[in-house]
Amino acid sequence: MKKLLILLSFISVLMSCSDEDESGNAEIIDMSITAMSSSDLLLEDISIESENSKILIFLNNDLRDHAFPISLTTDVKLSSGAKTSSFLNSEISFNEADQVISVDVEAEDGTLKTWSIFLIHHQIQNSSFEDWYTNVGMNGVDYTEIGNSAVESIWATANMGTSMYSVYGTKPLIVDSEKYVKIETFKSSSIPIPIAAGTLFIGRFDLAGAISNPTNPKKATKFGSSFIFSPKSFKVKYNYQAGDTLIQGEFNNPTNIFGGFTTEIIEGEEDKCAIYAILESRTEDTNTEVARAELYSETTSDNINEVIVDFNYTSTLQPTHISVVFSSSIDGDLWKGAAGSTLLIEEFELLYDL
Repeated sequence: MKKLLILLSFISVLMSCSDEDESGNAEIIDMSITAMSSSDLLLEDISIESENSKILIFLNNDLRDHAFPISLTTDVKLSSGAKTSSFLNSEISFNEADQVISVDVEAEDGTLKTWSIFLIHHQIQNSSFEDWYTNVGMNGVDYTEIGNSAVESIWATANMGTSMYSVYGTKPLIVDSEKYVKIETFKSSSIPIPIAAGTLFIGRFDLAGAISNPTNPKKATKFGSSFIFSPKSFKVKYNYQAGDTLIQGEFNNPTNIFGGFTTEIIEGEEDKCAIYAILESRTEDTNTEVARAELYSETTSDNINEVIVDFNYTSTLQPTHISVVFSSSIDGDLWKGAAGSTLLIEEFELLYDL
């Protein structure tokens, strides 16, 4: 009997050790593509971003007019002990260029991690701004945000930061069946800041950064998304109407959003919108600007204007990231702007040399 108890105890210890040794890693270590459904597709690179749970498949194509679906045969390497049933016969299929494929990977210990697979091509996802979803603000109220979901969208706004005051500077707007982005600057007694300039940008809004640095809007924005192509210019369709009175705000306490502020009216000057794109080469240690294209506009005609803005290349490095920014007040991050300044954006397109 004593020997049996010792044996059972030994087995229990072994089973316990086995459970403790089970890995919680649900990583996609490597991915390669062994076949594609179309010979016209040009695979440029595959990037695995574990910290963001993203896989980016770079295709050196403009997929807007490409025939879909696009099917890719993959060879995937997972972390030790992990498994997935998300790849049917090692194949993934995209029904449109902006579709994001979700892949669930289960670790040896049962931990689940959901990965998102993106097609990155010559155009920015959702650059016609058709897709929006319902998000919940800090005030507990639903509002409309750019993209199909928070996970899938590479675009962001500052709406979450101002939602606690029920102020939303960036919204969809439908006029005569055409969908626009409406970006507006607000001044309201309900918000403890001098001015709230609407914005739309590639990247993500950092709520923690906004809370920690409420008087410095730049701390709330993480600009850029992975991108390896080199456009020559961008084309944008927009309209801009500046607000009546340009003001400059200043906080009484530069670190306290609730310490009050003063405003000064800027005479003889009109608010401007900002539309610009930046290509960068980023490493762990440095960010080098490769090219920039900028448009700063005062009030336009009532019509939608279509303009082409060239990139000015200042480096021969290959880009790794792109940032695109729209704001209804060029110096809104410095608390300068005009209430009512409104920027309408219909479409953004990157242009390349043929």
